[in-house]
Amino acid sequence: MDCRNCSMKILRCRLTMKIKKTTSMSPAGFILLVTMIVLVVLTTLAAGLSAHLSLAQRRQQYRIEYQRSRYGVDSAMKYILSVLPTRNFTLLESRLEQPDFSDLFWMNEIEYAEFIAAWAETATDEQIEGVLKEGASLTTPVSLSDAEMASRLTFLFGGGSDADEMGMDAYNTGEQLYLVELDPNDVVVPGPYGAPWPYAAEPIHLEMGPCKVTITIEDENAKMPLSWLVTSSEDANKRAENALKTFCEWMSWNSDQLREMETQVRDAMDKIAEKKTFKLNPSPILLRTATKRTASTQARALRARQASQRRRTATTSRTVQQVTTQQRPAIAHTTDFAKLFHSSLLNREILARPLPDTGERMESPLKYLSLWGAQRVNINTAPRNVLEAAFSLAIDAFDLPEFTQEVIEKRKEKPLASIDELAKLGGLDTETMNNLKNYLTTTSTFFQIHVTSQSGNASSSAVATVVKEGNNVQQLVILYEQ
Repeated sequence: MDCRNCSMKILRCRLTMKIKKTTSMSPAGFILLVTMIVLVVLTTLAAGLSAHLSLAQRRQQYRIEYQRSRYGVDSAMKYILSVLPTRNFTLLESRLEQPDFSDLFWMNEIEYAEFIAAWAETATDEQIEGVLKEGASLTTPVSLSDAEMASRLTFLFGGGSDADEMGMDAYNTGEQLYLVELDPNDVVVPGPYGAPWPYAAEPIHLEMGPCKVTITIEDENAKMPLSWLVTSSEDANKRAENALKTFCEWMSWNSDQLREMETQVRDAMDKIAEKKTFKLNPSPILLRTATKRTASTQARALRARQASQRRRTATTSRTVQQVTTQQRPAIAHTTDFAKLFHSSLLNREILARPLPDTGERMESPLKYLSLWGAQRVNINTAPRNVLEAAFSLAIDAFDLPEFTQEVIEKRKEKPLASIDELAKLGGLDTETMNNLKNYLTTTSTFFQIHVTSQSGNASSSAVATVVKEGNNVQQLVILYEQ
């Protein structure tokens, strides 16, 4: 038994030693493991720190770029306001030989292509080159035989043979047929001032240090004023709502979208009217303020009981209320409405929705509406949809299309110099003319200046509205946009 016990103890001891050898780690292995863990932790910390520093550097760089872009906006705004008095926007260019901008609002891509093709039929190469976008050019004429021409037209237009209706101009030189391709998207239809409508001048591009600045000037009198919907006259408001419906009929939205827009605009106008109503031909604003001043009176009393018979002066005070009157110019109404229209009361995102099927032209109702408190529409610069809406304030809807067309044809030849010329065109009576004069003008004085500055990845912009009468420029509102 003793020998057996000894054998068991020896075996147990050997097994224990074997397990210890198996599970134990050498000092070198332990140090290696700890080193690997430390390296992993340090690598993770270094990567996190590097990412944090990179993000911080990017943020700091963006702040610097944004400050530069804001400096560019401020500098460009000061520049354009300083030179604006010398700019003349009253001389309208002739539009007899150019495609007319008036009907582009409602045209879809196919109608627009047909419109450009119809104009190109009678236009010279010089006239076509004059309206092409920068960098665009006519396709080099390719000589084609009769069979090749017919085959190409059939391939392109699915069997159609009328190239003119498809935006192509085919003509016969007597020996060969040539095909000239004109992409309607390469054409920039000029507005009444030569620049694309509603610009009153070609966009100005400047470089101010690292900033690339673009300045545009828009004719606000060429747009339909929303301030017509919030007048102090119920009858005028009703006519303005009908004018808005006339304006909406030009849009290609479906009935639900139009109803939503009308509802949103009407609700916003009701809220704005609670704060301020618009008056036709407004007068200056009188502000009365009460101030307090202290008046002093002196009373002399002889004190007989005093031995020296000295005279002392006793002072008593009383408070007097004084009313002072200050005057804000009539144009200040415009500033008030500009702020209200650009507040949260009006959902401008709905108005900015692009119309369907207009392609690259990106037409939207917001482009044709004035949200800056304008009061009158310039009959020489407004497009057809705005003209009809303005005329509907005093003219029967049945006569609107024909009368508007007469005005458009007349101003192509020569801009109308006076509102009274409308009476001759349409046989309008005195009452109708008096109503129209409250809403129309023949000279634009209300302009919007939009400045955009880009520096690196940062950009900023500002919008200013001004009233320009001759060399006199009055600044109304400046809004900065992120």
